[in-house]
Order: sequence, then structure tokens, then C-alpha cells
Amino acid sequence: MSHLIQYKNDLCAVLQRCLQHKSLDIKLAALQATSNLLCTAERKDTKSFVQLLPLMTQVISDALNEEDEVVLEDALVEFNELAEIEPAFFKPYFIDIYNRLKPVIKYQGFANTSIRQQPLEFVVTLVERKPAIVKKNQDLLKDILNEIF
Repeated sequence: MSHLIQYKNDLCAVLQRCLQHKSLDIKLAALQATSNLLCTAERKDTKSFVQLLPLMTQVISDALNEEDEVVLEDALVEFNELAEIEPAFFKPYFIDIYNRLKPVIKYQGFANTSIRQQPLEFVVTLVERKPAIVKKNQDLLKDILNEIF
């Protein structure tokens, strides 16, 4: 891993470009690569990758807009796996991510109905692992509970 981390700025720039690609498949591959890197790197080496979170979340929004359930599910799986391993990574953008996941939670037209549960699993995992994310924002906590129940 150290051989990659020495080039983390270059790697971050490449992943950023790929997350902005017009192809949803390329965006998903970049999301998966970013997630894999973050799951194996040490926390101190991942801070520069936080800036990619809005683009990573955009992959989910784009997949929903294009009604590509396969890409959507794969992207949500990456978020859930990363939330399990590195929940603090999401803290700076948690509210924005949650707001962008709400349309997935509310969408009723999925062929695979379990897709709607994955964003909730992500949110619950983060709240369980990092309760401070919602501790000072009671409105957010109420909104999350309303989505769950």
C-alpha cells in the first residue's frame, strides 16, 4: 500500500477525473477503486480523498436517474462496506449524502426491492458507529427515524 500512498495526490486526481466521466460504468469503477483503496489504507492517508465524496455520491444519483439498478446496487454496496470499515470518512458530508440517498429510499419502482433498504443500512451503520453525527441535530435524527419506520 505504501507504494500507492506516496502518489496519493496523483491517484486522487485520476479518481476524480474518472468519477466525472460521462460513462456510468467508468464512474462505478472509480467509486469501487476509491472504496477499495480507502478500506485498505491507514486513516491518516485517506484524508485527501474526502474531497471525492460528492462525486462518489453523484454516482448513486446518476444511477438512479438512469434507472440502472445494477450500478446503483453496486455503488450502494461500496458505501455500506466503507461505512463499516471507515465510518468517520463520511462525517464531513453526512447530511449531504443522506439527502442525496433519500430519493433512493423513497423510490417505489425498483425491480429489486432490497435496493431501497441499502441506503437505510448505510445511514444506520454510520449513526451506530458515529452517533455524534446526529447527536446535535434532532431534526435530522427525526427525519432518519421517519424514513426507517
